[in-house]
Amino acid sequence: MSVAFRIRCCLCTKNIPLAGDVIALDGEWQRRYPNMRGTLACERCVIDYGWNCCTTTQGGFVDGHVAAPEGEVDVDSWSHHLERGTHRALVTLYPRSGLLQGAEPYLRSLANRRGTLPEVAARLGAALDGFDAQHSRTGTPQPVTG
Repeated sequence: MSVAFRIRCCLCTKNIPLAGDVIALDGEWQRRYPNMRGTLACERCVIDYGWNCCTTTQGGFVDGHVAAPEGEVDVDSWSHHLERGTHRALVTLYPRSGLLQGAEPYLRSLANRRGTLPEVAARLGAALDGFDAQHSRTGTPQPVTG
């Protein structure tokens, strides 16, 4: 049985439309937007919040720059996307962000579902354990990346 959920965008905190893709953002987005809650964003915010340049006029990277994923040309915000896909796919690939952004019931269900691949269940279980431990210590969610 599938569990319904909605993901809130890490930048605007609005629900990402179910008909739209989710975009996973990398560490450079987190550096530039430190108030992000998770790393899964809606396409509108990726367009609106993006930047045009990762380099200075002298040709080096800006201070503190986090390199784009391996194999990507590192020129602008579009160089700093990790994945693009469906809600279910991206919260499974990035469960720590999924937990922060509204997919907790789905991820708990998937981790315990018969038929879930053992390596997927183990990865989800580890993310859930970390999430539960963090909430039991503080009583409120703390920023978690990835």
